[in-house]
Amino acid sequence: MGSERDNRFASLFPYTDIFNKKFPYYLSIGMTPEQYWEQDCLLVKYYREAEEIRRERKNQEMWLQGMYYYDALMRVSPILRAFAKKGTKPQPYVEEAYPISKKTIEEKNVKKERNNQQKALRYLQAYTVENNKKFEERK
Repeated sequence: MGSERDNRFASLFPYTDIFNKKFPYYLSIGMTPEQYWEQDCLLVKYYREAEEIRRERKNQEMWLQGMYYYDALMRVSPILRAFAKKGTKPQPYVEEAYPISKKTIEEKNVKKERNNQQKALRYLQAYTVENNKKFEERK
């Protein structure tokens, strides 16, 4: 009778080579050699996921910065034209940061709605004052 070892095939790639090949990457994303070689093997997965989140955040920051640059250039572009009319002025820079989270978008929408309501209220108050003057003149 043969042993179980006789039926198994040897791995074509020694796992040590794979671990050694990946080691520099994990060092570059902040993992210590002790964590990589001696601690929980799930740490590797978590470090990789954390690095992906960091990259995504950096990408979003760079995109947002590009958006601000683009907006600033578009606001100043009227005075950069070769044949711009005399007295042309740039548009003012945005007063608030762009809303990017759900909370800030919602707050901006609420603020916009409140401003619209106040504008409508002022219009109606001016309208009623004007109508009251007309009715008083008729008397």
